Amino acid sequence: MWTGDEMAQAERAGTGWADLFRGGRAPLVIALTLGVWLHAADNLLIVTTLPSAVAEIGGDAWVPWAFTLYMLATIMVSAMTGLIALSFGLRRAFIIAGTLFAAGCVVSALASDMAVMLVGRFIQGMGGGGQVALVYITLDRMFPKAMMPKLVALVSAVWSMSAFCGPLVGGLFASHGMWRGAFWAFALQAVLFVVLVAATVDRDRRDGKPETAGGIPVVRLALLAAGILLVSLAAVDPEPVIAPAMMVASAAVFALFLWRDGRAGDHRMLPPRPFSTATLYGSGLLFAVLLTTATASFSTYGPFFLERLFGLTPLESGYVIAIESLAWGVVAVTVANVGLGTERWLIRSAPVLAAAALVGLAVTMPFGRVWLIVPFVVLLGACFGQMWGLVIRRVTEAAPPADRERTAAAIPTVQELGYVLGVALCGVIANALGFAGDAPEETLRTISVWVFAAFVPLAVAAVWPAWRMSRKQS
Repeated sequence: MWTGDEMAQAERAGTGWADLFRGGRAPLVIALTLGVWLHAADNLLIVTTLPSAVAEIGGDAWVPWAFTLYMLATIMVSAMTGLIALSFGLRRAFIIAGTLFAAGCVVSALASDMAVMLVGRFIQGMGGGGQVALVYITLDRMFPKAMMPKLVALVSAVWSMSAFCGPLVGGLFASHGMWRGAFWAFALQAVLFVVLVAATVDRDRRDGKPETAGGIPVVRLALLAAGILLVSLAAVDPEPVIAPAMMVASAAVFALFLWRDGRAGDHRMLPPRPFSTATLYGSGLLFAVLLTTATASFSTYGPFFLERLFGLTPLESGYVIAIESLAWGVVAVTVANVGLGTERWLIRSAPVLAAAALVGLAVTMPFGRVWLIVPFVVLLGACFGQMWGLVIRRVTEAAPPADRERTAAAIPTVQELGYVLGVALCGVIANALGFAGDAPEETLRTISVWVFAAFVPLAVAAVWPAWRMSRKQS
């Protein structure tokens, strides 16, 4: 754990890329990036391994739940990770998360049917969600503030790498009839992660001495899970009345969750008034959920359009999708050390660029030409890369001292929630327009316009919280 003097000295020493690995920080940085890699790459690895798994163990009808349950567990655990860190300390929390992830991989590797596979995926999601949320808490707690943009840029680069390597690794295992080996490989990496965090994350004053009381917030977790499941079911329900009704019900359940959490005192899962523009951190979290929701269209329906309108293979479409992540990582690294004036401009212009990218995709996607859409795919990733690390630093610095852990953990939580909401809204729009496996090409072209154009107002709405959260900090 860094003392105040050590952190101040580190800030004076400089914040170059090499400084991230000096002063004994290298093993910790490696451990944190491994934790992010496990969550990010595993979520993409399943795309190429699941077909082989289903061919052996069956369960075709339950394939979507291999993704839904992982996401559900990720959001539920990441939402309460701040509370877990306060109660047990970072070191113990990391060990628990890594062990859960390894256990989930083992269960999936040993699966004899889809039911066991789904149990394994849920446990993996619990571990992966905890790992990523704890990474953000650790970046805030154990590194100098001036290093935050570069650290988040490094995390973004790991996400970009996983976008390319995850499907490739899964494909290599699956092509040799060894889909179980992919899960064993990730289980071993998770064991390595546990060893690294046990060795590099020091015991702090919370380890072994919980500071909060109240146990597991069962009711709030149930409300959060119900809201996620309702919104996920809305995404796959083709009924024009039932799907919107599920969305409304989901919004009501989420509101009830936020109300109950706000009344939980020191046992809150999220910081107080997490989406209020009256505070800088609330503006930042609202900005994150709005922009993530607005930009979920491409990763959700992009593969369908690329394969059915563009004639690409699944692997080719996967790597076109990965261009967005690559652009995010490259831009994040490029702008990691900008000045304050540039930082504000980068944050405030991001939603405008996102809206422009959505308009561009809505206009070009129906034509079925890769070279037409690539510039807008790059722009979509770049708008996140240019501001995400800056937003994380501002949000965590603006949080009340007693809520720093909760706020840091809330960042990946709202990112995942925004993605789930965006996927659901895309599903409602696509189903209303006649999306189906045998949909005619003309219908797909119409859908390829509206799953992007419909979200432009949401991206524009993100301008206000972006402006609020990028104002001068007092």
